[in-house]
Amino acid sequence: MDFRFLRLATGLLVVIAVVLMTSRGWAHWYGLGPSQDEWGLKYDGEVDPANGDNLIVHFTIADQGRLKPIHSVFVMAFSNPDRTGTNLVKTSITMKPTEDGKLTGQVEVGKKFADRAVIRIFTLTVDGRSQMAGPTAGARYYDIPLKKFQKKAPLTTSSQSRSSIAPPPPSNVAK
Repeated sequence: MDFRFLRLATGLLVVIAVVLMTSRGWAHWYGLGPSQDEWGLKYDGEVDPANGDNLIVHFTIADQGRLKPIHSVFVMAFSNPDRTGTNLVKTSITMKPTEDGKLTGQVEVGKKFADRAVIRIFTLTVDGRSQMAGPTAGARYYDIPLKKFQKKAPLTTSSQSRSSIAPPPPSNVAK
C-alpha cells in the first residue's frame, strides 16, 4: 500500500515540477504603441548590400530615451506584413558601446526579408519603471521598420553618353 502512495506522490511531484518550470519559460511581450517622440529614442541605421542575397544592417542608438536600459535588439521578419504570424527571421544585433557613449551593432539578413523586416528593441523598463510586475508583466518592444533605413536604388544608366551612340543605319527601302 505504501508503494502505491509513493508512486502517486512521485508522479505528482514530477507533474508539478514540469508545470512550474515551463511557466517560467513562457515569455510575454507587449508592443509599445506609437509615440510622438518615438519614446525618446535617438537612433540611426543604414542598410548596405552584402555578398550574395544578403544585406548588412548597421544600427546605432545614441540615446536610449524612455526605454533605458535597453535589454536587447533584434532584426525580425514575420510571415504576415502586419507583424504577426511566424518568425521568418529573428537575428540578434549585438550592441557594443562606443567611446562617445552610443550603442552600435550590425547583422546580416537576407534581401528577401527586407520589405517586412523590423528592428525590434526590447526593454524591461519604461519611464524608469519595471514592467515585470502586475497582470501585464513582461518585456516591452518598439518596432522600427527596416525600410526606413534602405537607400533608394540608383537608377541604372548607360555607360555611354547619348551623343556617342551611333545613329541607326539608313534604310534601303524605296518610297
